[in-house]
Amino acid sequence: MSMKVARRALLLAALAAGAVAPAMAQNKITLGVVSRSAPNWPEYVAETMGFFKAENLVVEPIYVGSIAAIAQQTTAGSLDIGNTTFEMAITAMDAGAPIAMIGSTTIKYPYSLMAGAAIKSAADLKGKAVILPVKKNDIDNFFGMWAAGNGLKEADVDRVYDGSSTNRYAALVASAVAAAAVNSPLDFTALAAGYHKLVDFGSFVHGYGFIGVVSRKDWLAKNSDAARAYLRALSKSIDWLYDPANREKAIDILMRETKQERDVVEKTYAYYITDLKPFSRGLAIPDDDFNNVLKAFKENGVVKNANAAKAQFVDPGYLPK
Repeated sequence: MSMKVARRALLLAALAAGAVAPAMAQNKITLGVVSRSAPNWPEYVAETMGFFKAENLVVEPIYVGSIAAIAQQTTAGSLDIGNTTFEMAITAMDAGAPIAMIGSTTIKYPYSLMAGAAIKSAADLKGKAVILPVKKNDIDNFFGMWAAGNGLKEADVDRVYDGSSTNRYAALVASAVAAAAVNSPLDFTALAAGYHKLVDFGSFVHGYGFIGVVSRKDWLAKNSDAARAYLRALSKSIDWLYDPANREKAIDILMRETKQERDVVEKTYAYYITDLKPFSRGLAIPDDDFNNVLKAFKENGVVKNANAAKAQFVDPGYLPK
C-alpha cells in the first residue's frame, strides 16, 4: 500500500470513528451599511469578538453611502442583507420591493443637530442652510417638528441633503451650512472642535424606530440558517455592548473602526450605552416603534393603503429564540 493510500485510509477511519470532524463550509454574507459610525457598533463587535466566526459566517461590509442605495442594492441582489431605516424599508416594500425586515439593531435616533458658534438658537437659523440626511424622511421630519416648535417656518430655512454623516459634517466644517445633522461619534467630534448641539434627536424623538435589517425574500428562503445565524451573532454583540465589563474593549473597537480619538469615543460610549441605550435586545422590532413610523407614512401619503399593517413588512421568523 502506498503512503498516500495509507494516509487516506487512516483519515477515513478517523472520520468514521468521530475523531476528525469535516470542515463546514462558511456562509458568506454581503452586508450593506452607510458609513463607519456608532450605529454599526454591533457589527464591529461581532467581527472582532468572533461572534460571526462562531456562527460559521464571513460577513463582508459594503459601505454604500446612503440608506436609499442600501434598499435599492438589497432589492437588486447586490447585497444579501442591508441596514437601512424603518422609513426607507417601508417605502421600498410599499413600492413593491421583494424584501422583508427581519430585525432591528437600533430603535432610537442617535443624531444631533450641530451648529457653529454664531448659531445659538433655532431663530439664528433663519435664512441659513441646514444639511440633513434624506428629503421628506426621518430626520427631515424631526427637524421640521423641532423648527416649528421653536417658531421657524419651513420657508425660513434652506434644507439641503446628503446621505453620508461624514459628508454632512464636512459641509459644516467648511461653513457651507449653518447646521448639520450627524450621528455619533461625529457629534462629539464636533463638540471637541468648538461646535455646539442645538437638538439631540435621540431625546427629542420617542417611539420611532431607526435601523431595520432587511433582506430579499428569495435570499432568505435559500439562506434561512445564515440569516438566523447573523441575527444571533448581532444579538450576542448587543448583550456584550451593554455589559459594563466590556467598556474598554468596546471603546477600542469603535476607535479602530471610526478613526476617532479616545475621548470622543468615550463620550459616545457614555451617551449610547449608559444614557440612550438605542440598541434593540434580541434584534426585536417593537410594535409601537414600527407602527408609529407606518402611521406617519400613511398620514403624509407615502403609504397609500390605509389598511397596511406591520405583518406585511416584517418577518420575525429569523429572530433569535
